[in-house]
Amino acid sequence: MEVNEKVNWKAEHAIGGNTRALQALREHIIYPHVYSREARKLGLRWPRGLLLHGPPGTGKTSLVHAVARECNAHMTLISPHSLLGAYAGESEKFLREAFSEAYIHVSSGKPSIIFIDEIDVICPPRESRREQESRVLAQLLILMDGHKKSPSNSFCHVAVVAATNRIHGIDPALRRSGRFDSEVEVTTPTEEERIQILKLYTKDLSLDPSVSLKSVAASCNGYVGADLEALCREACTSARRSPIKTDGGVIHISMDDWKYARSVVGPSITRGVTVEVPKVSWDDIGGLKDLKKKLQQAVEWPIKYSEAFAKLGISPIRGVLLHGPPGCSKTTLAKAAAHAAEAAFFSLSGADMFSMYVGEGEALIRSIFQRARLAAPSVIFFDEADVVASKRSGSANSRSNTTVGERLLSTLLTEMDGLEQAKGILVLAATNRPHAIDAALMRPGRFDLVLYVPPPDLEGREEILRVHTRNMKLGEDVDLKSLAADTEFFTGAELAGLCVEAGMVALREDISAMAVLNRHFWAARNSLRPALTESLLEEYASFTKKMPSK
Repeated sequence: MEVNEKVNWKAEHAIGGNTRALQALREHIIYPHVYSREARKLGLRWPRGLLLHGPPGTGKTSLVHAVARECNAHMTLISPHSLLGAYAGESEKFLREAFSEAYIHVSSGKPSIIFIDEIDVICPPRESRREQESRVLAQLLILMDGHKKSPSNSFCHVAVVAATNRIHGIDPALRRSGRFDSEVEVTTPTEEERIQILKLYTKDLSLDPSVSLKSVAASCNGYVGADLEALCREACTSARRSPIKTDGGVIHISMDDWKYARSVVGPSITRGVTVEVPKVSWDDIGGLKDLKKKLQQAVEWPIKYSEAFAKLGISPIRGVLLHGPPGCSKTTLAKAAAHAAEAAFFSLSGADMFSMYVGEGEALIRSIFQRARLAAPSVIFFDEADVVASKRSGSANSRSNTTVGERLLSTLLTEMDGLEQAKGILVLAATNRPHAIDAALMRPGRFDLVLYVPPPDLEGREEILRVHTRNMKLGEDVDLKSLAADTEFFTGAELAGLCVEAGMVALREDISAMAVLNRHFWAARNSLRPALTESLLEEYASFTKKMPSK
């Protein structure tokens, strides 16, 4: 039966990307009917089951529907809410009837599919199953195994396709050859695939000539198909609100509408565990020019110039540790690096990972790394890294909190080693106690680059003062250069506090003051003392002196 001669509609008309999954579905559903004669001559038995797995919203269900429409196949849908009945034996009866219905249609020469959606709900691992779920699993195994005994198997082929976003939440008995022979991951789309998806969803929309779907797709790292559909819907809604209409009342979607939609619709796989890419630029950080350059090379270059790295066979840096005194912009530098690279930003602190429940912190770390892989390019930032990665005691009589720290460290080491196979993921960490971090993290391949973030020098202090006073009304007599010269050992945070205090001094003097004058800054300066001293500064810098030069 030449199915595709009758139907010119292709799955690509409704689905963008997912080439590998489409090919696997065609091999399981269409090929047994197109090449049925060849199979009988060779005695070939076609693979029976195909398991699609991947994050929610990547198009697993849509793929099956699209291929079924392409070959005009009959599809029997089995879902948790339709299968799990209230009476004993009802679910097993539903399964038997579903398989019988599929065989009736395939015997008439028509492709037939049994599609089991959310199979992890129906057939969870045996240690977590209830009695009803055990019966359902047993019945499904019997039905799938019973098909192999059919003498006309090479012709009467029923394709069983299942979908899940929890691949490890399925009983292992199903995941073997003869049942679900093949497993295909439906991942988050690449930039090229996102362009294809956006073209599909905007083919009936009126776009402004200035709109570049390529730039829209480039700014949507980590978005799955469902997210891109919501993005198009939100951009269309934004355009309708606009009072400007052209071409006889036709509303055109502009780049501003896409930007608004991007601010409303974020990648669903990162919800709850990430923050928006921070709106912090390099210009918001005064001084530290050499440090900024090194961070740009470590964070931005592997993402923006990945082809150049691949051409030379260079592996990008996987981890960067920022250390230095408190208040020297370590966290702000990490946010600026993520923003400049247009990467998803995952932020974790010690408080997030220390839980009263055993194993919860380790599960959170694994989840963060998994989602970072899906949302790549991405930056995982560990603030106060010495809390999570503290040195192991080596004592057999360690206390429970030390044991928790060691488990967290072991998980972190394992996940960082796993980044060898990942692309576009960087781990950034910040600490003011680098001596407390376990030595296992400080080797090349984990934290490849260790950067000391010192307090600002004279030029840096002046830049920081200008950054924090750019929105203030300053008097003509304000001399930030002389103020910078008299604030040695002040950190960036302390200089920011000095500017706020100068404004408060002006308001205390006159609540209706129009500007902050030079005397207000000096009054604030005289009331503040830096936390750093020369001896403390030498102690903070000593760690870098012991590290081998990069």
